[in-house]
Amino acid sequence: MLIAIIFLVSSSLICQAVAGLFGTCYNDLGCFYNTPPFGFTWQRPLGLVPQSPSNIKTKFRLYTRTQRATPLDLEAVDVKTSLQTTWPDFSPRPTKFVIHGFLDGTEITTWSKMVINYMLFYAFTEQEMKEELLTKGDYNVILVDWSAGAVPIYTQATANTRLVGPQIGLLINQLIGKFNLLPKHVHIIGHSLGAHTAGYAGERVPGLGRITGLDPAGPEFDGTPAEVRLDPTDAMFVDVIHSDMGSLINFHFGITQNVGRVDFYPNLGHNQPGCSQSTINSVEQWGLISGSNELMTCSHNRAVKLFKESINSVCSFTSYSCDSEDKFKSGQCTTCGPSGCANMGFWADTNKNATGKYYIKTNGAAPFCTS
Repeated sequence: MLIAIIFLVSSSLICQAVAGLFGTCYNDLGCFYNTPPFGFTWQRPLGLVPQSPSNIKTKFRLYTRTQRATPLDLEAVDVKTSLQTTWPDFSPRPTKFVIHGFLDGTEITTWSKMVINYMLFYAFTEQEMKEELLTKGDYNVILVDWSAGAVPIYTQATANTRLVGPQIGLLINQLIGKFNLLPKHVHIIGHSLGAHTAGYAGERVPGLGRITGLDPAGPEFDGTPAEVRLDPTDAMFVDVIHSDMGSLINFHFGITQNVGRVDFYPNLGHNQPGCSQSTINSVEQWGLISGSNELMTCSHNRAVKLFKESINSVCSFTSYSCDSEDKFKSGQCTTCGPSGCANMGFWADTNKNATGKYYIKTNGAAPFCTS
């Protein structure tokens, strides 16, 4: 027994020493290394580790139908010590987590929103998503705000997702232990970097019900092994909507590879209708700053809008199983087949046999659904 204890202590000290050279450790969240495949690869040449929890400042904002306007906030660093006092009336009803991506979140300052969200990237409408979800069902809706860790540089924000995911996983496991929440009743919805963050959370929670990836980020994730990105094993059901696949050189921000059990490709997964207008038209319609944002990120944001519409829509977003973009374009995939069609968006898990690639055409403006 003494030898075993000495071995365990020695192993722990060795791990801490190695982490000091190639990574960092944060108590219950574990250790994070910058060695391959998380760093010094062609996808991630810089090899950064996550910033500390005190830098990222993750907050969990709980909304329910009775707490719809003003959330109950919980700091991620206090999950184990203050959960029951901060969320004393938490009920083990179905629970939805919503995670934003790069350059977004409720705590981005006013000037940052003006310069970043509107000039460079996008604003993930978490509040609108929350309202749609609470209109649909009696859920716990938890908005994950990691905005302090989602600012430039992108490479650091990418590394920070590796810490935010485990923070979410720790919270879910605490909710399971303290409030008898069933893991199968937890659904995580993440956009862009938030989709991969959801994957890191899911791998910490055995039996997690579902993850929905909304155009998961491509830069620093495309071509990486499963442990680096969202993958089908991160939850019992993983569905993904690809809306902006392609090269970052051409201002495409979504991942190109299949990363879910079911991967949906609206309008072939790139160049969404209504997003190909000219710079002049965009500026005339939206103004200089918002018009530039709309032109650059319209397709990347479309996955969010499609999912949001699907929550309460009477239209089913019927999608067809198809092996490739070329086959769908040539009209070879127009029937549901033996496994049946799949419904893109909120209702994607209604077909338990669905797996693989599914294609669908949508409108270029709301309402997007056509079938």
